[in-house]
Amino acid sequence: MSFRFHVHRAKPAYRLVTADGAVFPAGADPEDWRFTRVRARADTNPDVARLVDETGHCLFKIGLGFDEIV
Repeated sequence: MSFRFHVHRAKPAYRLVTADGAVFPAGADPEDWRFTRVRARADTNPDVARLVDETGHCLFKIGLGFDEIV
């Protein structure tokens, strides 16, 4: 299995990962996301791969600040 990585167009700190060939997650507009790459499972963080396996996607933010943790 491989994974598709996307960057949000308006908020580029946000990243979305889906399984290659999967439908886009409900509630996410594909037009808001720019595809960046495909990675093999062996080249994907195990926590990201697990979330995609369990929920169909992984959404995360680069540069999260401690003040954003609630």
